[in-house]
Amino acid sequence: MTDIIEMTEKTEIRPLVVPGRLPVYVYCTSYKGTRQLTRYGDVGYSSQKSHFTLLYVDEEKLDETLAQLNGLKFVKKVRVGHLKSLSSNFSEAFAQTNLEVKQEMGL
Repeated sequence: MTDIIEMTEKTEIRPLVVPGRLPVYVYCTSYKGTRQLTRYGDVGYSSQKSHFTLLYVDEEKLDETLAQLNGLKFVKKVRVGHLKSLSSNFSEAFAQTNLEVKQEMGL
């Protein structure tokens, strides 16, 4: 029993590092090539009818991945999602909206 405790004390616990991920929308000419996109990132959603796929790609590899995706024959266009650039401070936006509504009502 003491051997197990000694082994757990010796092992180093590494911190969990979550890489920054960005959504990338890939529009294709057909649905056939969608399976190949798993090489470039994690597929979050794939639409058979609209011929687009949502990929999640590491931030560090974004430029390299975009160049590779644009080089594929079945890819029409590639767009990067802008979720990171949006403000996530909702309390401030809520307060602003409240002020605007109160001014419109004349309070």
